[in-house]
Amino acid sequence: MKTTITTLATALFMTFTVSAAEVIKIDTPALDNTVQKVYSVYCPFCYKYEQAVTPNLIKNLPAGTTFQAICLENKGELGVEACEVLAAAETISHKKYKKAKLAMYAAVHDQKLKNVKGSTAVKGDLAAIGLKAAGISAADYKAALASSEAQEKLAYDRTIALTVAKQKGIPAIVVGGNKMIDTSTITSLANLDETIKNNL
Repeated sequence: MKTTITTLATALFMTFTVSAAEVIKIDTPALDNTVQKVYSVYCPFCYKYEQAVTPNLIKNLPAGTTFQAICLENKGELGVEACEVLAAAETISHKKYKKAKLAMYAAVHDQKLKNVKGSTAVKGDLAAIGLKAAGISAADYKAALASSEAQEKLAYDRTIALTVAKQKGIPAIVVGGNKMIDTSTITSLANLDETIKNNL
């Protein structure tokens, strides 16, 4: 498995030119010691990042740095419900959040289920997949989604995600709230780590 992930990570960067990573100033609020990743479960490159890049990124963040995953509602036919499931699941436990997210990614990209994408998408089906994988009941989901924590997360993500995504697409990595790394200029995982450290 380790070899597979390493190979995947290498493939993500192998077509990039060998140069310093570029950082773009964006019109979003500054945040001290914070790294954000904007993603959608409908984004194939976000799925690859989830598997091969994000774990390394989080592991190598400088001490005291906060990592935030920002869900983009505006991609995919059931993008809103995917973000709602993830916001609710995170209030219950990070483990359940991860299980829900990976199950929804797999439904869209690995299984290519017709009921969760395109014109044949059925409202509620993607949410059901995520909740089942996370072991979250309908009642617990309803309560978690109604919580102030989940609603504040959804509202915050809406204010940031689309602004960031419009710059260069997703996945997007933002450092300090308002400095977006141009991922097409990243040459390696180590280069990404160094770029993050230099811009915190």
